[in-house]
Amino acid sequence: MTLSPSHIAPTPTILTIGNFDGLHLGHRTLIDMTIALARSWGGRAVLITFVPHPKVFFAPQAHFFIHPERIRERMLNSIGLDEVIYLPFGDIYQMTPRAFFDEVILSLDPVAIVLGDNFSFGCRKSGNIDDLRRFCCESDIALHALGRTTFDHCPVSSTRIRAAIREGNIAMANKMLGVPYTLYGCVEHGAQRGRTLGFPTANIHVPDQVLPATGVYATRVATESDDDWHDAMTAVTHTPSFGCVDTVIESNIFDFNGDLYDRRIRVEFHEFIRHEMVFDSKECLIRQIECDKQAIREILAALEK
Repeated sequence: MTLSPSHIAPTPTILTIGNFDGLHLGHRTLIDMTIALARSWGGRAVLITFVPHPKVFFAPQAHFFIHPERIRERMLNSIGLDEVIYLPFGDIYQMTPRAFFDEVILSLDPVAIVLGDNFSFGCRKSGNIDDLRRFCCESDIALHALGRTTFDHCPVSSTRIRAAIREGNIAMANKMLGVPYTLYGCVEHGAQRGRTLGFPTANIHVPDQVLPATGVYATRVATESDDDWHDAMTAVTHTPSFGCVDTVIESNIFDFNGDLYDRRIRVEFHEFIRHEMVFDSKECLIRQIECDKQAIREILAALEK
């Protein structure tokens, strides 16, 4: 596979390559350096990523993505890069490391490449950073291999972020992401249980993103079309559906009376509050929800200071 001539620019190209699925602090370090080098050399910052994600290509799975693909594309296209190239992974996964370098990388005529020092490429990840360094030396391309960004003495990675989210450790996930973990979905009609208790909820199903552990969280909610954020209390719950267990995201939005049905919303997760509980009565449940709501108001107010 050779990229089309339209991708080749007369100005110097600084290139970075990777899945960039989490766009976490480690990814941002690579992208920031790519952009900084491009600006200092009067060149173009170009990023190559793959669609679909290699793990999904080989083994399709639900609840894998940190960001939905359309959101990841939006983020990449607004981060300050001059060009983002989305390579179909099916077209390149059988390439040898040499073929990938010759047919993909050299097609862009880069003067420098910025990567993590754990970078691997080619069929079955058979090429490593040392192979790429040798290829770059032969072609007079500068290679910047950066050490991995760490948090709490361990490398930041999308795998580690997924694990933290699934464990309900939202605080750790957010620190590695550099932004609050956010779920996206269309508001659906539910069983109205929250409304009967005095706490109406906006309910979404999220089929593709990593889901937090069941429980109650301090969150903020906005529609995808605006930045009018509202504090909220969100429950991640399991409900039986057609013989299987479904996970529903239910958000009680504070000080909000609008109609969100069939609208796409964003739910920012800020802090885990408590695990799911069984209550002896409706009154006990309401008292606990009131306590949760007050705790969440205080947590979110503190974040703004």
